[in-house]
Amino acid sequence: MRGAQIIAANHTSNFDPLIVGWAVAREIHFLAKEELFRAGKAFGWLIRGWNAWPVRRGGSDAAAIRQCCWLLGRGQTLVLFPEGTRSCTGQIARFKPGIGLLALASGAPVVPTFIGGMDKSIVSYWVDRDFVRRGLRKRPKQTTGITVRFGKPVLPRGFSRNRDGYQALAAEVESQIRRMAACHE
Repeated sequence: MRGAQIIAANHTSNFDPLIVGWAVAREIHFLAKEELFRAGKAFGWLIRGWNAWPVRRGGSDAAAIRQCCWLLGRGQTLVLFPEGTRSCTGQIARFKPGIGLLALASGAPVVPTFIGGMDKSIVSYWVDRDFVRRGLRKRPKQTTGITVRFGKPVLPRGFSRNRDGYQALAAEVESQIRRMAACHE
């Protein structure tokens, strides 16, 4: 698909943005919690180089929304994780309506994306050390494959331009990703 698009994926690992980036084979931009940009100069520089943009968690971040709309207005691909944080169990959490707001504000289609196997992979064991320390990720006994599946784009037209519309669009994207996850099991 050419032009602006939002790739909305489930989120189980810190490595998810790179996995999605490799799978789409085009330049992507994504949001990352602002704390990561202060984790160290080198790391902040690195994720900025990977087209990460800071987002303040715990509520709406008007600057991040403007940045996303600006990127989409220039035909860019934006990767978002509508759960808002990584799932420590691998189960998909409820999606936040911000994905719907961005799609309706920009007119960009949303591509539902399912990342499977990441939470049980050696990659997650290496990368998500906070989950390992808390006993939520174990070293896998055998290597599991990581898959990325893309669903049919959800077009913003037909959804109302209000909170109900934002939530309905987010729910449709979530539903498609849940169906892809059910087929993966």
